[in-house]
Amino acid sequence: MKKILSIIFGAAAIFATSCTNLDEEIYSQIPQDVFLSDPEHIALYTSRPYTYLQTWGNEQSMLTMIIMLTNETAIPTEYEGHWSEPRYTELQTHNITTSCKLVKTSWDFCFDGISACNDAIYVLENAPQNETTLKNIADLKVLRAYYYLLAVDCWGNVPFSISRTEEGYPVQKDRPTMLKWIEDEIKDNIDKLDTVVSPVTYGRITREVARFLLAKIYLNSEKWTGTPRYAEAEQVCKDIMDSGNFHLTPKYEANFAIDNANGSEAIFAIPHSSVYTNYAFYLYVMTFNNDLAKAFNIEGASWNGTMICQPDFFDSYDPADLRRDLTWLHGQVYDYNGNKYTYSQKKPDGSTEYIDYILNPSPIDPARFSSGIGRLDGARIIKWPYQTDGTLNTYKISMENDFYLMRYSDVVLMYVEALLRQSKAAEAANVQEFKDIRTRAGLAPIAAADLTLDALYLERSHELALEGWQRQDMIRFGKYTEAWWAKPADNPDGHTELLPIPDERKADNPNLKQNPGYVSAPTE
Repeated sequence: MKKILSIIFGAAAIFATSCTNLDEEIYSQIPQDVFLSDPEHIALYTSRPYTYLQTWGNEQSMLTMIIMLTNETAIPTEYEGHWSEPRYTELQTHNITTSCKLVKTSWDFCFDGISACNDAIYVLENAPQNETTLKNIADLKVLRAYYYLLAVDCWGNVPFSISRTEEGYPVQKDRPTMLKWIEDEIKDNIDKLDTVVSPVTYGRITREVARFLLAKIYLNSEKWTGTPRYAEAEQVCKDIMDSGNFHLTPKYEANFAIDNANGSEAIFAIPHSSVYTNYAFYLYVMTFNNDLAKAFNIEGASWNGTMICQPDFFDSYDPADLRRDLTWLHGQVYDYNGNKYTYSQKKPDGSTEYIDYILNPSPIDPARFSSGIGRLDGARIIKWPYQTDGTLNTYKISMENDFYLMRYSDVVLMYVEALLRQSKAAEAANVQEFKDIRTRAGLAPIAAADLTLDALYLERSHELALEGWQRQDMIRFGKYTEAWWAKPADNPDGHTELLPIPDERKADNPNLKQNPGYVSAPTE
């Protein structure tokens, strides 16, 4: 996929280049109908709506918002007390204002993606029609449904527009109406999607991506609409599992490696490149202090970040769970050459002492969220290993690790949950790949007698940590409004399970009504 990225961005550069030889025939301006008559050009053109996914993992991103709304991570005041950001406190405490910047950027992530899909679908529907054109239209319609599902998950009631030429302001539609439309849109196009998973389809919509989206709709249906659909979730997950297109990796960490393209669990992935996708995926900026970054040969890139694992989330792991140490950096830090890492400080007599860099994951006084954590407080993110070759030298440089938006182990866990919620605990506990997920993590399989919803919730939390599903899971399992580290219990009215519509976007569209429990800023 790195090669495909180079072709996409390289092609953009070619089309942007002006012709300097006036005696040559100009090819930089190709008529649309000619350009889109070539199947390869169609695939290239339809890559544009996918590029909007690149911002999923940057600092002001939807991923950042989600993992900070949950009990997974927090960004306390920086350890030297130099700065803190109110937006991070809003997310941590669920006291979110309608002007919260991360909520706005997440809204824009969804609706910019939807708009890009609308544009591309319009162009393809007015291009010469052939099998390739029709398949790519179907791809884009399902991609658009994915963007809409993200929006409906977070805001519930959203503006709806699927036409580039529609006049007037989009009408706001409620969550049940939108979920029905998303499901129908996926089902109407699923048979036109690629069924063979290969490097060619990596990072693009396939039939299994569509099935994954249906599984999420069915699994969350009782919470979202009041209607349980667990039997349907069970069946669509089984369809993915029986397809033979995916299997669990022998090692958990393989899914997050620097070179993890085309992994056997990657149902839908965002390709990343340190060359072609800058300002995309740079966790090192958010989670490393300036001095800690140097242990990984990362120079001058950090903003002295303090994104840490919340202490009670860290404590929820079984110490024998291999995933804990593969996800979080804690204890004695070793540099990229394997040497014990230290930091220096001046002693009262003016001499320098060197102290072992030992990160303390827990306990941490919740008051320090506001007053400032210590240099060594908090486990840091290492789930996606960092390049240590010196290329990560400024925050705009993306890591090479691809991000799996949809992973096969999630399908297995959704299948188990669907069974469990239908009172089929014995059958759920006996799913072989569920057992394999546990043994891969160094843990014994969960016996049927011990397979409760709480046990499965913890298993999902640890297997899928930081992958963007925890908020949705916490809401579905009834955990989201509870108290956790440096966060009191939410208002019992439950309004925090939806996010506020950003003030700027509400001002843009008079049809939008604010979600209950939030007060928009007055318009001028």
